Amino acid sequence: MKIKLLSILLLVTLVLVSCSGNGTTSEADDSSATQSTASEAEKSTFAISEDDLYDKLLGSWVGQMAGVVWGAPIEFFYQGVTVPDDKVLDISSLNLNDAFGQDDIYVEIPFIDAMKKNGVDCSIKILADAFKDSEFGLDHANKIGRENLRKGIEAPLSGSYLYNLHCDDIDWQIESDFVGQLYPGMVFDAANRAFEIGHIMNYGDGVYGGVFVSAMHSAAFYAESVDEIIDAGIKSISEGTLFRQMMNDVMELYNNGKTWQECWQSIEDEWGDTDRCIWYGAGAANIDAKMNSAYILIGLLYGEGDFNNSMKIAMQCGQDNDCNPSSVGAILGNFYGYKALPSEWKTNIDMTGTKFSYTEYTLKNAVDTNLDLLLQVLEVKGFTKTDDVWTIENDSEITAVEFEQWPDMPSVEASVSLEDNILQISLLTYDVNGIKSIVWDMGDGNVYNENTSMHIYSETGTYTVTCTVTNNNDNNYVFTDAVTVEKIKKSNDENKGIVRNIAESGIPVCSDMIPTGSGSKDLNIIRDGVKTGANTEQFDTYVGYMGTHDDYVGYFFYDTFKVSSVVYTEGMHFDNGGWFADGSMKLQAFVDSSWIDVDATISPEYPNGNDISAFGGYFTTYTLTFDEIECKGIRIFGTAGGEAGFIGVAELEVTGVEVE
Repeated sequence: MKIKLLSILLLVTLVLVSCSGNGTTSEADDSSATQSTASEAEKSTFAISEDDLYDKLLGSWVGQMAGVVWGAPIEFFYQGVTVPDDKVLDISSLNLNDAFGQDDIYVEIPFIDAMKKNGVDCSIKILADAFKDSEFGLDHANKIGRENLRKGIEAPLSGSYLYNLHCDDIDWQIESDFVGQLYPGMVFDAANRAFEIGHIMNYGDGVYGGVFVSAMHSAAFYAESVDEIIDAGIKSISEGTLFRQMMNDVMELYNNGKTWQECWQSIEDEWGDTDRCIWYGAGAANIDAKMNSAYILIGLLYGEGDFNNSMKIAMQCGQDNDCNPSSVGAILGNFYGYKALPSEWKTNIDMTGTKFSYTEYTLKNAVDTNLDLLLQVLEVKGFTKTDDVWTIENDSEITAVEFEQWPDMPSVEASVSLEDNILQISLLTYDVNGIKSIVWDMGDGNVYNENTSMHIYSETGTYTVTCTVTNNNDNNYVFTDAVTVEKIKKSNDENKGIVRNIAESGIPVCSDMIPTGSGSKDLNIIRDGVKTGANTEQFDTYVGYMGTHDDYVGYFFYDTFKVSSVVYTEGMHFDNGGWFADGSMKLQAFVDSSWIDVDATISPEYPNGNDISAFGGYFTTYTLTFDEIECKGIRIFGTAGGEAGFIGVAELEVTGVEVE
């Protein structure tokens, strides 16, 4: 920070002694030996009244509310780009009371309530149970963490990469403010408590997001400048972690005189494609905790202590641009206190009427409880109070929490379900280094050296299904499940033996069986006899922005068929996809447990392009003719088109007859 700012709220009785990093290494086993304990850390004291403690807590809660309502209307609208000045909302148009419905804030309440009922030092099991019993909607790490708890996977495993592939996501960073608010000046305690609780839903860098925020909150109670607050946050993260490296990169760019926009661009260039989120990683959205913490840091650095400008810059960094200014507002609200906040954020606040969604807490309830819990901490620590003024020991030496990193491995969500002898398969994979191979071993001698959505067993029995996903660094993830086939289902087509459209004799298969677009969600629509119509009369494979990949649509058959032609009627085209890209569409047949290319003539010629302008109207029909082939499956296959990468199909007809 180029400008040192004195806190206008509290009497500071010391000058914080700055220290260098703790020298931890990049190896977990080595770094653990370097960690200091609270008793080893050098201590100083500062004095603060209970009134000022309350003012800081209220300022922090209101600051958090300010940031979230300012950024919420454009949350995730700007992915991989900054927000232009003219797209930042005028503060006068906002209503701070809208924050009562924001999950950025109300997700904290169950933790606070559990501490109120069970003590501020209650176990992680108690806190996890409160989270498990919550009823509000959740997403990403929070969602999977809570689902794990409900399945009996207890914390800290509920947040581990072993069970939660969103463990590096932003979730704990968003909801961790309350932890730092409980430990005024006790950065070590705040950071380690945040590290413990954060494993309910996160791991590694995802947990560090909450440690970073909590440590800065703790320092905000005594710091003389925003510099000191930042220093506490960064030094609480172990050296050698990706999180610490990114924060160090931001600091270096700032110290080298780069503008915030130049700093943002350098971080985007270096780190923009490192998000490991299985849902967002392949697209422009970035929900990674360290990236969004970098935006918090950019806001705090380049805002240079100005409350509004600091939030504004954090918001303009984009991505989760309500959560990040909310964290900045909470930290600075703590630093300055409510009385010193800009007046525009203190107009018509409903302190006692409106409750945070899904809770029984008003703003006053939340701050009162926050203070009660803070005072419990002070009493447990044995700090003294004279004439309503507490003398509190604070950490003069900031030490890092434990080293922890998600190992290099693919992210994989896999499941199988059996109906009679038909195995339905769902697989979603992502790796920042790229997927090298996918191998499905069905346990019956059939092995697919690619992803598949279905398998048909020919005999009863119990089979172990194994999927091995390997990334380009040759690290893998192995999924296994056992299925028992008790009944063999056969085709009962009354037209057996007649050359016909055999779509009804097959089982529709597609690369994306659970799309999220506006088309039909029932794949059977591709054999309903309707070739044209509305969007809902076609099936498309849109699941979000996935980058370059292959899609397919076709049929598996119970019997072996002689197939002689395929008629493919496309679905709708959209600005971001709905076709096969660059003339890549081809025909494949399933022969001897493998998909093989079939030399087919396509009429009319399929367009060679990857933009909607290259294609004609909707529901164009293409006929594929070829030498008759005996197979147990048929599909059209190619590179998914458009920026979003998806195909569309209204109807898929296959001419064939059973092999005698």
